[in-house]
Amino acid sequence: MMELYPNWYDHLDQVEAAIKEQDRIIEIRQAAGWELDEDGWWAPDPDNKDKLIPEYEWIDHGLLPPEETCDSPAKDAP
Repeated sequence: MMELYPNWYDHLDQVEAAIKEQDRIIEIRQAAGWELDEDGWWAPDPDNKDKLIPEYEWIDHGLLPPEETCDSPAKDAP
C-alpha cells in the first residue's frame, strides 16, 4: 500500500470517521423503520404507515431524515 499511496495512512482517521458516521446513520434509520436496498433508502410514508416511499419523497414532504432529529452520542463524538 505504501508504494502505491505513500500518504494513505495520513487519511486513515478520516476514513474511519466516515465509516463510523455511516454506521450511525444506518442504525438510526433502521430503528426508525427505514429500509435500504440497491435503489437507496425507503422511508415510512407519513400518510400511510403500511407503505414505504423513496427518500426523496420523504424530503419533498418537508421532513428531516431521522439522524437529523436524533440525539445520538456518536453524532457529537470526534
